[in-house]
Amino acid sequence: MTLHQPAGFSVTAEAVDPHTIRLTLQGVLDFEAGDEFLEVVGDTLDAHAVEHGPVLRELHLNCAGLRLLDSSGLAALLTLRRRTHPAGVTLRLRHRPVQLTRMLALTGTAEYLTARADGTAEPVGPAGDFAGEAESTSS
Repeated sequence: MTLHQPAGFSVTAEAVDPHTIRLTLQGVLDFEAGDEFLEVVGDTLDAHAVEHGPVLRELHLNCAGLRLLDSSGLAALLTLRRRTHPAGVTLRLRHRPVQLTRMLALTGTAEYLTARADGTAEPVGPAGDFAGEAESTSS
């Protein structure tokens, strides 16, 4: 189900299981889309909590279709992390395009965004994906 479809950006949400939600990002996450992105994702998280209780542990963001992420888009991701991490939910930034990987490296936010909510460390591979995890194109 596509939850958000402004010009140039969309988010599709799928509950993989009670512990995992997958969000697929398409287009440009920028100043115009950031607030609505947070609202839609917040509504998705709230609905999941009502249905399943506080059991969500991972929020996978499939970034393969992300054409552009500006500083406002990064701020939206950081805001999302500030909401999810205290609730015990780890963000997983999957299939990062080169420009996203570069922005995270330049700003030093990659480790912060993807830190495990349970406090344990997880090795990150050179492409920014988690070492030891085989990723399919459907993640």
